Amino acid sequence: MADIIIEKIERDLEGLVSAFMENTLEEIAVLEKAMAEADLQTAYRMGHNIKGSALNYGFLHLAEIGRAIEIAAGAGELRQVQQLLDQLRNYVRCVEIVFK
Repeated sequence: MADIIIEKIERDLEGLVSAFMENTLEEIAVLEKAMAEADLQTAYRMGHNIKGSALNYGFLHLAEIGRAIEIAAGAGELRQVQQLLDQLRNYVRCVEIVFK
């Protein structure tokens, strides 16, 4: 069983989190397609987007994964991006959001 990942998010964002998580699932689908095509340019862009939007909402663990994807894709590390995509999928399954 995977560990629970806790994200502490500002209460005033509570109404937006559901749409944010749906968007994250869409970004995962784009990343999966990019990895199937070995498209590191798209993976770089998606990592950058995930990092930025996650930081805007306060999802610090998610932002770390996005940053790592951005760096790995920029360095041409296809295998590393694939491993990070697996971490991203696990994150979505295991994240627990706590509003503060």
